Amino acid sequence: MALQKTFTADYAAKLEENAKCGIDIEKYQNPTFDFDAKETRLIPAVEQPEGLLEKMDPDNDFISATALYEAYSGISPLLASSKDFWTYLTHVDLYPYIRDRHPKLKEPGFNDGKYVNEHLFYGFGQSIYHPLQGLWWSVRMTVEPEQNNPYRYTEFIFRDYGLRVTYLGRYKLFRNREELLGILDFIIENQDNLFNEHSRQRYRWIVQHFNKIGATKQLMSLNRDYFKDELERVKPIISRVLTDEDVKYL
Repeated sequence: MALQKTFTADYAAKLEENAKCGIDIEKYQNPTFDFDAKETRLIPAVEQPEGLLEKMDPDNDFISATALYEAYSGISPLLASSKDFWTYLTHVDLYPYIRDRHPKLKEPGFNDGKYVNEHLFYGFGQSIYHPLQGLWWSVRMTVEPEQNNPYRYTEFIFRDYGLRVTYLGRYKLFRNREELLGILDFIIENQDNLFNEHSRQRYRWIVQHFNKIGATKQLMSLNRDYFKDELERVKPIISRVLTDEDVKYL
């Protein structure tokens, strides 16, 4: 099996800057992306997975995310945080999936650099919005390999893009696995009686609640039971959160 390739840092940065500036956007109309092969490098000890592209489903983010994670489950957090690596996959190995996932790229005369920057790079901000990196980390932070159903949490967050990305993924708590899973435990158990209405406001309130606690406690040192129990304690308050104003003042 061949070693996995990545772009050089300078070349990945150049592609991103080109998108921001609207340069060479016409390249994205082609079924394969025209890249400079001299700007690639092999990643030692990381094998290129076989058959990954065929497992990616542009109509199902959960299926794509689990396939992507399983293909690269052994990579280091450092590599999983590398823009160079994800830019290579986005533009080379998994480029056909990216075009199917974002079909505007296939429209005749497409020349929208802002769209490319937002949907293939980091134009929306945090890495959770990246079309591949966000999927991988969503699984990495929720998978439990030792369980009978290792993707119980993963499948749940992929049912709601807003919960996964807007209300959890773009905040620091998404990097604290125990905090994330404790919150998800509470949401799952109270889905029907507490989150069937006003969920957007209640998710926001929960995030802000732990942000306040984080000013006085080291949340990284606490297990998931603490976070679930804390939400059970303030459950009556959460039930009163109905509006954006309530998020600020309750």
